[in-house]
Amino acid sequence: MANPDVLDIKFSEMLSKVRLLSHDSSLSTVNIAFLRNMTIEPIMPFFQYQCFRYAVKANIYTCDYDNIMQDVLNPQSGLYEHNPKIIFIFIKLEQIAPKFYLNCSAPTMDHTLNSINEVISYYKFMLDAIRKNTDALVVLNSFEIPTFPFKGILDSQKNEGEVNSVRKLNSKLVSLLKENQGALLIDFDLICSRIGSANYYDNMQWHMSKMPFSNLAMRNIAAESSKYVIASEGQTKKCIILDCDNTLWGGVVGEDGENGILIDQNHPGSYFLQFQKDLLTLKSQGVLLAICSKNNEIDVLSALRNNDNIVLKEHDFSCMKINWELKTDNIKNIARELNIGSQHIVFVDDSEFEIEMVRKLLPEVSSILIPKNLSKLKNIFDGKGYFDKLQESEIDFQRTQMYRSENSRKKELNSSSNIEDYYSSLGIIAKVSTIDDKDVARVAQLTQKTNQFNLTTRRYTEKEITTLQQSDDSDIVTLKAEDKFGAYGLIGVAILKYREGSFEIDTFLMSCRAIGRKLEEILFNECINQGKLNFAKVCDASFIKTEKNMQVEYFLEEHGFEVQQGDLSKKIYRCELGKIHSVVPSHIQCLYP
Repeated sequence: MANPDVLDIKFSEMLSKVRLLSHDSSLSTVNIAFLRNMTIEPIMPFFQYQCFRYAVKANIYTCDYDNIMQDVLNPQSGLYEHNPKIIFIFIKLEQIAPKFYLNCSAPTMDHTLNSINEVISYYKFMLDAIRKNTDALVVLNSFEIPTFPFKGILDSQKNEGEVNSVRKLNSKLVSLLKENQGALLIDFDLICSRIGSANYYDNMQWHMSKMPFSNLAMRNIAAESSKYVIASEGQTKKCIILDCDNTLWGGVVGEDGENGILIDQNHPGSYFLQFQKDLLTLKSQGVLLAICSKNNEIDVLSALRNNDNIVLKEHDFSCMKINWELKTDNIKNIARELNIGSQHIVFVDDSEFEIEMVRKLLPEVSSILIPKNLSKLKNIFDGKGYFDKLQESEIDFQRTQMYRSENSRKKELNSSSNIEDYYSSLGIIAKVSTIDDKDVARVAQLTQKTNQFNLTTRRYTEKEITTLQQSDDSDIVTLKAEDKFGAYGLIGVAILKYREGSFEIDTFLMSCRAIGRKLEEILFNECINQGKLNFAKVCDASFIKTEKNMQVEYFLEEHGFEVQQGDLSKKIYRCELGKIHSVVPSHIQCLYP
């Protein structure tokens, strides 16, 4: 990013940028609420700034000091009037359970368990009250483990001691959140452990103003909190593009040979071995890997295939550009082939020249220079939040194979005489249905991440998707597909909202990897069918313009819809069902439940 991280920027410079960016109308605005029983106002500029770095404007509501329950229980409170997408609840344990640590010193475990259960009951009551009024994502903080318990070394020997009691409390809090869809944990204890408790707390500020955190802690809490916003807005990274020589391994493969490069159990080759293992772990979590290397392709491929110490093999990369062209051009081509925006790319190289060129010509790409001190190689992604997501879906673990299948499809396209023959040769099978319980996470993920083929770019949490699924006034239509090269997975979503005599297409999106096969026609046709089943005569729909969804700007008009009102940023459409143009492509076989 052009702007420095919140951990590095000077406070005065940060405030200046926040004031400037707060007037930028091009940024996506997200309503955020903070409930608290501590002073958190000094954290807000850091939080806003970090959100701005990812083109998100945080519109913040903060409840009055220690006024959480008053806001939560009142349906007309400022909290609910703000209509937040995310609610952060920051609580200091001593404020809601002053006897907790006294009970930790009690002679029996029963006293401690009772104290823990009282805290969990407080949270359950609060979450239940929130869910009666909003489906917003709720984010609760964990509690910091005491670093100097009063009983010293004896404390760790006791199940009912301070340390183990807070651990039990945090564990029960995680279990509670698992039972409450749309509720997540922000780990304050993890933040504390990263910077050390001596750098985390400010006891003077706590006693003077009920602000418990140091300046460094506030910056870290702001950075960690912003990750939930960034992930909810689909701004996280999807692909790591890697150089080879002195990046994936030590040395130059063209000079040292496939078995002469440094990657093994011995220093310094062990740094690269560990790095590749970490990359493989990220790949298993759905992050795409690609190669962009100035090299002879045969040398790199020979190393990947024949060097037994190399963990990452040819099949682990979704795309490879191994040539002597400009790396900026190769990165653009990789983004084009993978059909992802370049803002979703992390580029890693050992050359300061290459890194600087990418930063100047492709500033939206996050570029990382391999550290001179290789012991820091393992930590180059730490704390960035590049690959954070709000939930996992099955497709995350299949993503690389899906993109490799897509490369096979493109090769077939290049060998076909015309596009119709290509479509027919794929043997596409489409499956449309209303949403299944097991697909809730994937549907929410698609609404949060899909930017290109997306009429409205409305983002939804899992909880919100579940609420829509269970409502009698809405349907969620899903599209899955496969062809002779493999499964696409769940790649299309439409959210329909019914009114008397009409229905609205609230959301209509397709995953980027499914674009170009006319599958959107199958999804669109099913929307019309669902409308007819609900006795609708008219369909309403909208197009909300973003920087990335230009390709669907005229989708509704091409299907017979007429503009009712609108401007350059948003158009509202309507069409009688009998006048909608919807044709099922002949090259796609449709299956229904």
